[in-house]
Amino acid sequence: MIIPLARKIQYPLTDYTLNALGFGVHGIYEGRDWGVHLGEDVLQSHNTPVFSIGTGHVVYSAVHVGSVEKGNWGNIVIIGHKHPVTKKVFYALYGHLGTRTKNTDDKVKKGEVIGTVGKSNTPENGWWEEEHLHFSIYIGPWSDKILPGYYKKEQKRTHLEDWVNPSEFIKKYNSLR
Repeated sequence: MIIPLARKIQYPLTDYTLNALGFGVHGIYEGRDWGVHLGEDVLQSHNTPVFSIGTGHVVYSAVHVGSVEKGNWGNIVIIGHKHPVTKKVFYALYGHLGTRTKNTDDKVKKGEVIGTVGKSNTPENGWWEEEHLHFSIYIGPWSDKILPGYYKKEQKRTHLEDWVNPSEFIKKYNSLR
């Protein structure tokens, strides 16, 4: 069940400033080609609260530890929302969380804490050096499986057109009357 959103949504952090890798940027870390970045990375100190952008339903909540050699999501929460005008469902993805306060099938309200930013180089943040939130908006079909953070055509894990720039999405969404 997807709960409809109010007319306005919010950013997932009190101080949401794109200060790391942006949406659509080709990511290369330590010489490894990750592909096209499907979200926005916002550097924040660990334990910083992360908020739901709106009212919705948690469709996925888990930890994907990864390893020091190959980072992963760490704690991740994905929340489904229904757009009030188009009535289409979209999904907000929050990755590299230190803690998750919501589980799969939980209902959430706009502004509710869903977790915290993870500490660097820990299993909870997926072994990434930077303490940051990875935030994405996915508009494709939900198939009850983890979503990727990067797009590579040859991997066929997702379609680039199923992802939108999170900051632009929020601005456009909030301009609706």
